Amino acid sequence: MRPTESTDSPSAELPVEIDRASPLPYHEQIYRLLLDLIVSGRLAPGQKLVQEKEYAARLGVSLAPVRQAILALTKDGYLTRTRGRGTYVREVKVGTDIQLLSSFTATLAATGLPVAMRILAAETVPASEQVAAALGLPVGAEVLHLRRVAFLASEPVVLLSASLPVSLFPGLPDADLSGSLYDLLRERHGTVMTSARNVIEVVRALPEHAGHLQVPVGEALLRIESVTRDQHGTAVEFSRVLYQADRFRFEIESRPEHGVGFHPSPAPAEQAAPSTPATTTDSTDSTPHLPSGQISQAHQTPPTAPRESPAAPTLPGSAAP
Repeated sequence: MRPTESTDSPSAELPVEIDRASPLPYHEQIYRLLLDLIVSGRLAPGQKLVQEKEYAARLGVSLAPVRQAILALTKDGYLTRTRGRGTYVREVKVGTDIQLLSSFTATLAATGLPVAMRILAAETVPASEQVAAALGLPVGAEVLHLRRVAFLASEPVVLLSASLPVSLFPGLPDADLSGSLYDLLRERHGTVMTSARNVIEVVRALPEHAGHLQVPVGEALLRIESVTRDQHGTAVEFSRVLYQADRFRFEIESRPEHGVGFHPSPAPAEQAAPSTPATTTDSTDSTPHLPSGQISQAHQTPPTAPRESPAAPTLPGSAAP
């Protein structure tokens, strides 16, 4: 990003205060306060932020939570950092946003073929370094680790993995997780997913992936790794979704004024798996984005019959939501 001359004067706009009685960590509060300034336009695109130490001094906190909040905003695409120049509000990009919307299970159900979800694991585990960093949690904090396989016409087509903070969703490990995770979070906890940071790349199936998806080891799979935030700007889900590359086609629709819409839909079985480098995208919308496998119903291509393969095992009690 190349800021204009008028943006090189550091912004004096600062968050109002830190709520020291709040259970939210300081870095999450600072993230939300700065995000509100950006979304409201009080911090305009191209505008330079003051130095981190000035934010820390005015808020009465140490440098660490300020730095963590600014790094998260940078990672989520709201800020850009230039060595030797400072941190700026990111300019609006046209034609680069990829939006992954709507319900994964509803999209599969719309094909008219039988849909089922099998739960492989739903357990409370300590957050790894990667999960903790993605969700802004201490390493070792309790998270719900959820692994599921989605079946279309008795064929496993998607392997879904998600980690969510147990502290934000009490009782979730004991809930019925065979349906739409996002619907459950909205109905039970009032949580609405509104933005996601997605990394999209082609990977090779490891033995554990191959077994669950019934593909050869080394088969090309499309992987989408996401950090999803709720309506408050809190990171609430870290997910990895592996798609059978020859069963899904992802359409990209470009609109100069609204960015890019990214719409996955079932692809003909005979199509070769894609071979593309990793792509990082930022999604922001009032509609829930990609959870542990949510894809758009827009611009769907009518699905073809599934490939001939051994039928997947019967799934007791796993009906499509």
